[in-house]
Amino acid sequence: MLRSVALLIPALLAANPIGAQDIGARLDSVMRAAEAKGFSGVVRIAKNGNVLLEKGYGLANREKRIPFTKSTVVQIGSNTKDFTAVAILQLQQAGLLSVQDKLSRFFPDAPADKRDITVWQLMKHQAGFPLAFGGDFEQISRAQLIDNAMRFKLLYPPGSKTSYSNPGYALLAAIIEKVSGKTYDEYVRDRILVPLGLRRTGFLLPRFASSDLAHGYRSNGEDAGTMLAKPHASDGPYWNLRGNGGMLSTVADMHAFYTALFGTEKLIRFNARNGMFDPREPVGLAGSDLVNFFLYERMPSAGVEMLIASTNAAMKAPAVRGALGRVLGLPDVREGEEAPLARAVGKPVPAEQSAIIDEFVSLLNKGDRNALKEFIGARFLLAADAPTADQRAERLSGIHDDLGMLSIVRQTVVDNGSVQAVVKTEKQGEALLIFEMETAAPFRIRRFGIQVGG
Repeated sequence: MLRSVALLIPALLAANPIGAQDIGARLDSVMRAAEAKGFSGVVRIAKNGNVLLEKGYGLANREKRIPFTKSTVVQIGSNTKDFTAVAILQLQQAGLLSVQDKLSRFFPDAPADKRDITVWQLMKHQAGFPLAFGGDFEQISRAQLIDNAMRFKLLYPPGSKTSYSNPGYALLAAIIEKVSGKTYDEYVRDRILVPLGLRRTGFLLPRFASSDLAHGYRSNGEDAGTMLAKPHASDGPYWNLRGNGGMLSTVADMHAFYTALFGTEKLIRFNARNGMFDPREPVGLAGSDLVNFFLYERMPSAGVEMLIASTNAAMKAPAVRGALGRVLGLPDVREGEEAPLARAVGKPVPAEQSAIIDEFVSLLNKGDRNALKEFIGARFLLAADAPTADQRAERLSGIHDDLGMLSIVRQTVVDNGSVQAVVKTEKQGEALLIFEMETAAPFRIRRFGIQVGG
């Protein structure tokens, strides 16, 4: 799951004399225009505690013609990480761990280069782990996730840089389970959701009805299904996703969660947060899988809170945020505020490896699933328990639908031996393609990952 984090300009352009009812009508008008262009999702906007708009738009399920409502269950993507961070801070507050604890406390067999990584470095994406170890739905157990992490050659010395990492938060989920004796889903339910009276958030434990779940739709209109229709373990997501993405919720539950987190000490004392979740600071927290998008913003000085969930890759939440902000008298988000791509400086890519990447990008641009399947069969190392060439080709075709045409800006071999290619995308700005490849001919690809935005 990808996340963009932006600090928004807190000041209003000018005092807005228009009444709340009129503002609500104008916000609704913006959303109805977006709905006509394909937006499907739900929006909740409040100012100074007054709800201006809370409404669903478009269809949550096109095949069954189920409309979006304010209560439709949506995927929250990387906003799952906020629950993980809260859980770690709660365990620290209870004296069960410290964010300065090293991995060797929880994983005694950690190798020398990982032993001194701290919990805090995992939380701040400063441990040196990559964006991902593989696909979100690969059947990876907790033990396999830990083994993959311990065998991975770090991108940089821990604490020296920042590089967005989903595996880092999966390791935090493993720590939560080890320390609490509960599954991740159980801990979040028992220690975060139940105290707040929230029943529509989680993964398996809320027992969501399938008719309540929003489907995601790719840019070409293909139904990408729901999160619970994807492969998962008996106690939650598989471990490439656990703790860093995949959770389901409603905008009402997420509003209640963030209100309790930023406005009260119900979940964590203010003096026990290590600087995280400061209620005085403006914040924007977002997550996306390139199809579904979830955005939470709070601007304390303006008194504004905004939640937007979207499920159509052709009309994502950020596409409507600017117009909604202008109705509220807010300035647009400054260009370049998203967390930058994690670009490592390294060596030139050998010609044979570079040619493989060029071929890969060319096939992505053609969007030919059969050609991609043949390329994957020839150029990828496919383990017996990993996704098949056909499954990988289907996933990569979806990336093409969501990003459009790609053009390579540069390729680099970084310190850990992986190859990174910065590309310009037709629909999403810059992206980073990350390849773990064999170091000798035929240079087959062990793992592939993609980072869009922060």
